[in-house]
Parts: sequence; structure tokens; C-alpha cells
Amino acid sequence: LEFKMAASWLRRPLSRLAGSIRGPCCTGGIAARTVAVQGLRCFSVDGAESEEDTHEIMFYAMRHPAVITLREMYSFGLGGNHSTRTLLLAAQFLHEELPVRLARRARELKKLPFGLGDTASIKGVRKLYERSFFRIRRFPKPNTPELEEKFTEMLEDIKNEHNSVQANIARGLQELSEVRVDIYSQPGALVHDGMPFDFSTFLDRFYLSRVGVRVLIGQHIMLHHPQDGFVGIIQTNCQPAMVCQHAIEDAARVCDMQFGASPEVLLEGATSTILPYIPEHLHYIFFELIKNSMRATVERYRDSSEELPPISVVFAEGEEDIAIKISDKGGGIPRSGVHRLWTYTFTTAGSTAEKLAEVGQEGRGGTPVMAGFAHGLPLSRIYARAFGGDLHVMSMQGHGTDVYIHINKMGNREVSVP
Repeated sequence: LEFKMAASWLRRPLSRLAGSIRGPCCTGGIAARTVAVQGLRCFSVDGAESEEDTHEIMFYAMRHPAVITLREMYSFGLGGNHSTRTLLLAAQFLHEELPVRLARRARELKKLPFGLGDTASIKGVRKLYERSFFRIRRFPKPNTPELEEKFTEMLEDIKNEHNSVQANIARGLQELSEVRVDIYSQPGALVHDGMPFDFSTFLDRFYLSRVGVRVLIGQHIMLHHPQDGFVGIIQTNCQPAMVCQHAIEDAARVCDMQFGASPEVLLEGATSTILPYIPEHLHYIFFELIKNSMRATVERYRDSSEELPPISVVFAEGEEDIAIKISDKGGGIPRSGVHRLWTYTFTTAGSTAEKLAEVGQEGRGGTPVMAGFAHGLPLSRIYARAFGGDLHVMSMQGHGTDVYIHINKMGNREVSVP
């Protein structure tokens, strides 16, 4: 049925389609307004507003994303030397590619079972994806430097608008648990009338795609702002140990604000190892894991006369990847709870609802949230896996936890942007 509806949209006369397109979309915010782009009027749209809009999203959702690897992105940016032709080619590729990726996620959000897609927060995320889809679709093909610059400004605005997606997904889960008492959760799944839905697998797929979209947009934006030692967002000689040190400082600052103390973190092993990589991804992983270790360590020893034991981070370089082990003595977790770490609903740090409220306060100058959001660990694994790596947890209750991170070396095998 979906295929027939999409096919009927494709067969519509161009004159009718032109009437539904409303002109290219502006790069501004949500409110309807007009700006001039080469003499054209452009209007913002708020999601799918008509049957034709819905069919258009459906048609693009049935297409497959293009296969592009991190190494190809690196080579393209490096060889193009940020020339006008390079930027135009990249913008034209994104103009065709991003609607496919956005439409696929919008359709998945709309088809969520048990009323999850109808919660205010999830519906807001879907509308955001639909609005971003139409803003790109209504924008003319960026075939001049002026249009390319406007297109890039629009992409930057879209990227910023999507910053709140993670918190809104968590809010959607919270809203569902508050209004639907007939739905209960099992590790990684939601259950209604005995019918389970593997929500963790859906979120793994959703967030992996989100990483891919943000990498593609971020790479193009940063080609406009070249930095020494970088090709777009990819650092030529990224040193994981240095990124880890910055993440340690950030985590310690949050821990000090929350508990008034933070344990020392020791870096050991092959700390001088370098490779081409995206340092922002590494920072997210290190920050989340070290923050968890610091919290567990402080909570275990805060009523003890003993000094806080240090956290150890060991780096090792192999033929295929770089491995990092983060070890703490924070008491560990029960063996039965290890598999629940990846479910987006499990946290050892209190109520997710309370932490979501704190997120809102943080945006207004409150204290940064230390833990309890339930997304940090599974998202860290997503970032590790996005380009061929992985993340594993081994815990000994009564002692502590070891986390193993594997970072794939870019040149060893082709890894597609998710």
C-alpha cells in the first residue's frame, strides 16, 4: 500500500506538484516567513501538511541511503582543498542524500506502536525531521556559490535544531509510562497485551542514522571553516589520549559540582598513538564513561575514611584498531543487570524524569546533570560502532567495572557512514 501511494505521488503531473511545493524553503527558524534567494520567495513548513507531503516523504523513505565511507570523506576533503567546486559538489550530494535519510527516520517515528509515536515529545521529533526534510527539498539545487552558502547556513540551522532530539526521545518514553499503564517495559522492549516491541533495537538504528546525518552535515559545514590539522571534522593526527584528558577535565568539573570531589584518573600505555578520526565522537565516549566511573567511585567511598581510588585508562595499539580500557573501583553492578545497560531505560543514578527536569534547568544556567539520563552508555556504544569500532562492559560486583573501547583504524577497512 505504501509503495502504491508513493508511486501515485511520483506520477502526479508536474504542474500539480509545483503547486504543493510552495517554493524553496528559507534558512530561518520555524515561524513562517519569506526571504529572497535569487529573487525567489521561500517559506518555512511545519512537517507534512498535506496528503501530497506525506506521499513525498513516503517515496523518499523507500529509497536506500548512498554508501559513503569515512575514508572517502577524508580523501575528498583533503584533495579538494576547500575549493568552490569541492563545496558545490558536496552541497549537491547532500541536497539529494539528506532527504532520503531524514524521510526514513520520519516514517519510522510515525509507525511506532503502542501510541509511542503520538506522545508530544516523539511527535515533536517526527515533525522536526519532516520539517528538515521539506526545508532541504524546497531549497533549489545549490549550483552557484551564493546558493551553496545559503544552503550551508540552512544545514547549520537544521543541525542546531536537532540538538534536543536525544532529550525529547527520553521524554517521550517518560510520557508513555505516565499515560499508558497497560504498557510495561522489559529489558530492551515495550510490551502491550503480550506483544513485545524491541525498542532498543529501534533506538540503536535511529541514533546510528542520526550520527551519520550529523557527520555528513558537520563535515560540509567545517569545510567552510578549515582548521589546521583537520579535514572538515576529521582530525588528521587525532591523539585519543589527549582527547581523553580533555574529557577527564570536563567530567571532573561536573563531578566536583555534584559531589564536591572527584577521583584522580591515570593514563597509561600507548598514550602517544595517533590516527585520523573524529575527536568529537571520542570525547563523547570518554566523557560519558569516565563520568560514570567517577560517580560510582565517589558514591562508594564518600562515607569512608579511605581516599578515593584512582580510575585507570589504558591505551594499546594493535594491527586493526586502538583499544582502550577504563577501570574503576566503584563497586560494579550485578551480573544480572549488565545486559540492561544497553536498553535506554536503565540507570543506576535515580529517576530519569528528575534528570530530564534538570536538563531543562541546565539550559537556564543550572548545574550540569551528572547521570540518570539512561542514554549515555548505549549512545557511547553507538558512537564507537558508527565507524567499525565497539564497546564492551565487564563488571565485578563488590569491586568495580572495566569498559573496553575499540576504535577502528580508518585505513584498514572500508566503513560506511551510517
